[in-house]
Amino acid sequence: MTRKPQQRSIATRARVLQAARDLSASLGLEMVTADAIAHEAGVAKGTVFSHFGDMDGLLSHVLLDRLEALQEGAQKRERAEREISDPLALLLERMMGLIAVITDSPTILRLFLDNIGVTKPNCAEEFVQTLDAMDASLEEFLTAWQSSGTLVPPLRTDRTPKEMVDGLIAFMIHGAILLKSHQIDDRTELEQRLRRHVEAFLLA
Repeated sequence: MTRKPQQRSIATRARVLQAARDLSASLGLEMVTADAIAHEAGVAKGTVFSHFGDMDGLLSHVLLDRLEALQEGAQKRERAEREISDPLALLLERMMGLIAVITDSPTILRLFLDNIGVTKPNCAEEFVQTLDAMDASLEEFLTAWQSSGTLVPPLRTDRTPKEMVDGLIAFMIHGAILLKSHQIDDRTELEQRLRRHVEAFLLA
């Protein structure tokens, strides 16, 4: 009997989150409001905030879904390509994939920038953990590339993979800002620019 209120609370939280996911998918993240979520979930508006703190806290869970899907896809591709023939192309694919996610809306880009390396009070803890896992996965990829004697083109050896990850993150953020500010509207053009930056920064 004592567990029923807790179970109801968990069920309500899940219903609110699912409503946010559904509305985000159908309307776009910019059109999602607390009122719309409360109506969709069949709860009071205050219930939305009691479970997630604020809209950023709730929307960080929606973005988390997208980041986790991106990370899972990257890992599947790398497992499928045990013998990587073009590490540079694979790296650019990962970078453009993340840029596609974080430029889907101004809100997502802001949440991403707000939470890189920082845990906001209401942000999903798993959100930051997923960002850290993506960084670690990229560092592992660069470590394998750097230590390989066969992968072409060879990676520079005067910088650690961790240092290189920091640089790649900066390139991705810059690319995302170029897209959202319409300094570049063509993603193919952005990928070509990223390729030039990455080649100059990473290659021996």
